Amino acid sequence: MAEEEHRRSERREQDLSKEKAKFGDFVRIHAIEGKVITRKDEKKILEQGITRFELEFQEAQGIFLSVAAERDIALISRVEHHIGTYLEHVVKRRKVSRRDFEDAVAMYRKLSHGSMPDSEIRERVKQMTLDRSWTGKRRRWLLGTKKWFKRI
Repeated sequence: MAEEEHRRSERREQDLSKEKAKFGDFVRIHAIEGKVITRKDEKKILEQGITRFELEFQEAQGIFLSVAAERDIALISRVEHHIGTYLEHVVKRRKVSRRDFEDAVAMYRKLSHGSMPDSEIRERVKQMTLDRSWTGKRRRWLLGTKKWFKRI
């Protein structure tokens, strides 16, 4: 009886390791298209890992992150986390200077391997600032305008 139970547990472990390998291949296939995975795609891939491959969330996430690191794939969720941290560091009185904004755009471009057009990156960084209730800083001290921020 104990021997039969031992065989069943070994079979379950083998099946689980096969599912983990299949899920790793599944993530690699999604990464073939480009060097970036958006939040929406990340969510879909993790959902597939849980439902289709019957993995626990932490297992699926671990495999997903290891494949992303192995293939040098940029995850937009991580990129936006780093950019948000940078903006929180440089913002003063709830205003972002144009230079700091441009630095954030350049960092976003670099972290996402240049796979997005600049206009989309600017819109994303602007949305990140607006989500935090920040605005652009005037170009000059007293009579400057915020046109640069509104144009984005």
